[in-house]
Amino acid sequence: MDLQRLKIQNLRNISDAEIFPSDKLNIITGANGAGKTTFLEAIYLLARTRSFRQSQNRTLIKSGEESLTIFSELNAESGTKYRIGLSKSREGTTVHKDRKKITKLSELARSLPLTIITPNIQRIVEEGPVHRRKLLNWGMFHVEPFYAQLAQRYNQTISQRNRALSGNREDLKVWTRQLVELGNQLNQLQQTYLEDWNQSISELTESQENGYRCRLELFSGWRKGVSFAEALDELTQTDRDRGFTSAGPHRLDVKINVDQRGVKNYFSRGQNKLLALNLMLAQTKLLQSKQQERPILLVDDIQSELDQERYLQVLQTISDLKIQTFITDLKKDIGDAFEKDQFKMFHVEHGQFAEI
Repeated sequence: MDLQRLKIQNLRNISDAEIFPSDKLNIITGANGAGKTTFLEAIYLLARTRSFRQSQNRTLIKSGEESLTIFSELNAESGTKYRIGLSKSREGTTVHKDRKKITKLSELARSLPLTIITPNIQRIVEEGPVHRRKLLNWGMFHVEPFYAQLAQRYNQTISQRNRALSGNREDLKVWTRQLVELGNQLNQLQQTYLEDWNQSISELTESQENGYRCRLELFSGWRKGVSFAEALDELTQTDRDRGFTSAGPHRLDVKINVDQRGVKNYFSRGQNKLLALNLMLAQTKLLQSKQQERPILLVDDIQSELDQERYLQVLQTISDLKIQTFITDLKKDIGDAFEKDQFKMFHVEHGQFAEI
């Protein structure tokens, strides 16, 4: 997947901008507040209809304007060309693909697969399971064709079971049986995906000389040594008292082990950031191999807490993926690490873009 043209109007401080990016690396430079992250935000909006920074339309739309528009021309690996356009006003959001209105976010996400890496990426390693759970679900959505539908059925069933728990209803056993069946299917897919993810991590990091081996382990969301059905049976009274289901894939965690031990309190913040970067880049690599489609990679201001050597290591790893990448940086000399035919550089100042 390559973004061949992008036109932005009235997004934050960008009044009117149009660029024709490289199908390899694109470096966006400029001072803080110039519009670098807003540029990445435009691409993200096209794929998700929401911002990774702020969800309220009022702050997205340039002051004094009624709406914003983003238009793109894309080229798929198959050679198919298509266009995606988004318009956002205070009344709502509309998205069209080749003039046909898109109403399902899942269709849009598959039309424009992308990975975004933000400055606080180390939260994946340092904080609670919600971040790792989201990362796993994102990867499986793009790789496993039936995962989204299965996860939706699971969530609907758990809602029904929770109502039965709260009301002490007789149909609790019915919903429990259905939940066990769906939960076991999800768990099997997650286990398989995690093995593929581990393989991708190994392939990605073998040339980095980090001096450690990382492996992910799935905590399924219930007590080890028992089945999902047994775990739910054990917790029936607890769940009745609480009014919700306390075990299952919705409670899973991805444990990060380095040299066969948990990573928490083991690495510095810089090492945590590099580890989190590798997890996401390995997942992007896996998506590319499974889907036969190159996702677009957005990288926003990741320099903090990485020394120059580690930063250049990350840039080289990204370059080796051979996918279209957009990366923001304060300095123009980032381009010195690449051959001139491997990238394009754009400088932004007060929302105005110029190729340099």
